[in-house]
Amino acid sequence: MFDRGGLRIGQVAGITVRLHWIFLLWGLFELFNADQTGGSGATFLYLGFLFGSVFLHELGHCRAARQVGGDAKEVILWPLGGLAAVDIPERPLPHLAVAIGGPVVNLILWLALLPFVISMEGVEGVGSFFLHKPVFEPIAIAAAVNLDLFMFNLLPALPLDGGRILHSFLWSRRGQENASRVLVRSGKVVAIVLAVTWFVYSTSGLLLALAVLMWINSVHMGRTLSESDGVESWQSSRSSRPGWWQRKKDHWRQQRQQKAFEQEKQIRARVDALLKKVSQEGIESLSSEERRFLDRASQRYEGPGKSRRK
Repeated sequence: MFDRGGLRIGQVAGITVRLHWIFLLWGLFELFNADQTGGSGATFLYLGFLFGSVFLHELGHCRAARQVGGDAKEVILWPLGGLAAVDIPERPLPHLAVAIGGPVVNLILWLALLPFVISMEGVEGVGSFFLHKPVFEPIAIAAAVNLDLFMFNLLPALPLDGGRILHSFLWSRRGQENASRVLVRSGKVVAIVLAVTWFVYSTSGLLLALAVLMWINSVHMGRTLSESDGVESWQSSRSSRPGWWQRKKDHWRQQRQQKAFEQEKQIRARVDALLKKVSQEGIESLSSEERRFLDRASQRYEGPGKSRRK
């Protein structure tokens, strides 16, 4: 059911859609704090609009990938936009186009909804759920969701689109390695600013979670750059890198294979030692346990019904 860190919910235009477990936890958290965001009704509307907007956001990335000659295979939805598995040409412009594709969708949706929100009586602006400024009208909620997604995704730090936009822009002017190093510093600065904002203003806990995620991504990217003395392939996190659950399964499989290999070595070593003993001292020198071991080893390697020695 859960694979690559997400629950598979369907397929659209050849693109597999998964819902990340963070999205599920975030939904439960928002329902638990519904009194701070306009009540349970407004929160349910918010989560529905969030799901739809994030889905369209990721389809924007996928469409941009196909427009630049690449392909899109999978999207994983999480509260701030998700992850799109795309294969695109290894050049700055295609990467920039794909990074912009998602936020542009949210900007268009927000601009389309804004005139309706402005025309409503008693509605001040469009609010913001991430900043805990409650909104109640469905259209205003939809506008707030898309505004939040647009603004937060433009922050210049991974794993957000703003980090990828910054990287692609600098890549075309200063080279990919220098762009990656600037992105590492930018990500750490943004992470610190968000953490301080959360601490000072007691805003949504998602700000702190996002700050931690940005810091981890930046540290990981910096270490990879130092170890490889080259360019960190930051886009791999969006395409071919396996998810957490897949990495766990691969790790367990490798452990089982290593254990089986060690066991095989021990069996073969003992078989060789016993056969050497037989050649030197005769079959009568073997104990009953040693004979049973050789019989089991013979069946293991040659199949049932066959025996190496009698």
